[in-house]
Amino acid sequence: MIDLVSLKDFLVLCQTRSFSRAAERCHVSVSGLSRRIQGLEQWIGAPLFDRRTAALELTQPGERLQAISSEVVYALEGLRKSIKADGEDRQQRIRFAAPHIMSAVFFPDWVPRLHNDFRSAKFSVSSDNLPECFEMLAEGSVDYVVALFDEAGAVAARAGSACEAGDCLVLELGRERLVPVSAPNAAGGPLFDLRDPAGAPVSFLGYAEECHLGWSLAPLLERHAELRLQRHHEASLTDGLRFMALSRLGVAWLPQALVREDLDAGRLVRAGGTSLEVPLRFMLMRRRAPLAEQAERLWRHLGELVRAEAPAQGEPVLESVA
Repeated sequence: MIDLVSLKDFLVLCQTRSFSRAAERCHVSVSGLSRRIQGLEQWIGAPLFDRRTAALELTQPGERLQAISSEVVYALEGLRKSIKADGEDRQQRIRFAAPHIMSAVFFPDWVPRLHNDFRSAKFSVSSDNLPECFEMLAEGSVDYVVALFDEAGAVAARAGSACEAGDCLVLELGRERLVPVSAPNAAGGPLFDLRDPAGAPVSFLGYAEECHLGWSLAPLLERHAELRLQRHHEASLTDGLRFMALSRLGVAWLPQALVREDLDAGRLVRAGGTSLEVPLRFMLMRRRAPLAEQAERLWRHLGELVRAEAPAQGEPVLESVA
């Protein structure tokens, strides 16, 4: 019979060439070490040491086993350490999937707020379109999905089946708005004005079909059929639409956090009133199945914040996280 302990004891004996010294290093009795070596010899079918000399000498089969055992023990020890490290890393890792926009308007502000309470945690974010994010959640390759949901339910209706039949738990993490913006004209007003009483056609910068922010915007545009929008350009990423708006190509509905600095600096201006804005909510979603240690701790932490803050309507739930 062969096992890892016997191979490691054999290698120690190869180094010391002494049963007594090897037994001391292996924390086993001399007789116990001798039985292990005899077991190896029975398994291999040949003596491993020449015991006729004062100092043990390896036989030819012993030399061959020594070479192979060194590689085997090294590989198995490396595998054990790697698996242990992977398990420890998994317990500390918190995995998110989120649409691309969240990397601009959510995570840069949110993750630092959690730093003091989650110093040992490792945050990872996978960016994709929302249906693919829900697929990752359903497969268990991420712990959470974070996305912007509209109050009309347009995104929820199209988000996929990952949270059907009450299989998901949800927390609201804050509020956001889609606001219509345009490059300014010479007078400082919107170059593309949705409030133009003349009702002139307005160049519209729209979201590509796969972008969930476009799903949230669609009900508002249906309600305001009086807007004469001409869809000239589109993009799947908000950064693309922002660049087009800055380039004076039309009006775009963009997350307020994304364009706040542009509005403050006058590079962009609002192209319509508050009735043309789309209220959104930052929603955190998970499966009911148990998560890894740090991911579960995050859920409990956020749940406690929600209950403690009980924020007024419109205030972000995580405002107090520092």
